[in-house]
Amino acid sequence: MSSGAFEAGRYSTNDGDVYACRAQPESKGLTLGGVANSYPTGAVTQKTSANLTGSSRQNGVTARRIRVRLTATLAGYLPNAVLTVPIFNTTLYNGVVPNAVGTYLGTAVIFVGRTAESVK
Repeated sequence: MSSGAFEAGRYSTNDGDVYACRAQPESKGLTLGGVANSYPTGAVTQKTSANLTGSSRQNGVTARRIRVRLTATLAGYLPNAVLTVPIFNTTLYNGVVPNAVGTYLGTAVIFVGRTAESVK
């Protein structure tokens, strides 16, 4: 995830519940294999918020995440840096395949790993 302002967003759990979240707008800019990291459709259905960062040991819902490696130069980032981005819906998370290519912050990236959602 990069630095910047936050906006009100939505996160859909694996069970289909929709939570409010505070997201950085550029997180929605991740695209892998032609699938965008967009907010789920529909209204928020839960009273608590989802955590987009932090340990999977914390209470509540901690978002699923994908790690991507920069394959091109991006100002302010180390060459070949690995970035972790929260994934707002299951379509992108479940559909990404090993070595899928895409873009993040307008720069070429390649998929290198994922972290599952945690609900406690």
